[in-house]
Amino acid sequence: MEKSEAQQALEFVKQHAATGAGATDVHNAFFGNGGRCIELFPTRAERDAFMETDEYQEICRIRLELRAREKSMS
Repeated sequence: MEKSEAQQALEFVKQHAATGAGATDVHNAFFGNGGRCIELFPTRAERDAFMETDEYQEICRIRLELRAREKSMS
């Protein structure tokens, strides 16, 4: 079974975070210019719809967790 774009997005963020990348690196790799988000969701309407998914909420949780980890280490 083929994964949805939202599932692919979450998988990308999880894999990137697992490398030890910080919150900013994960954000830039996914949301930045030329990032995976634009590849998976090329139109504004697609990005807006993605932001309503459980996968997007999990990505936000991962980013917050990475920020908290960084903050606790400083």
